[in-house]
Amino acid sequence: MDNIFIRLEVEATSICMADEVGLLCGCGEFCGSCAYYTGEKQPLCPGCASHKGRPFWGVCKIYDCIAEHGVEHCGKCEEFPCDSFIDHYEESAPEGQRNAVFRAGLLAYRARHGDVKTLELLRKL
Repeated sequence: MDNIFIRLEVEATSICMADEVGLLCGCGEFCGSCAYYTGEKQPLCPGCASHKGRPFWGVCKIYDCIAEHGVEHCGKCEEFPCDSFIDHYEESAPEGQRNAVFRAGLLAYRARHGDVKTLELLRKL
């Protein structure tokens, strides 16, 4: 009987993990912790992958760049980290540039260790 519960727990975790992988953005952000995704801020955003680089705030140049380079995320690009990536942050946010550097590290980790390990790391932060 214990084996059934363990198997169900593993299957539920796998399903949750698969949903969360879809929330990892190409720029290194994680929609699951975004206030617009969680509903803490308005308008409610369905996540970066669902609006194909055209969020409520305009056009995401990073999304377009990823598509042009044919990579899954910036960390897999031969030009990474480039100035376009490092300069992509919200200027009004005091931690903007620091966030870009943090995302660069996260994407380098993701490129080497994969989505699942990246999500595990994010849960620790």
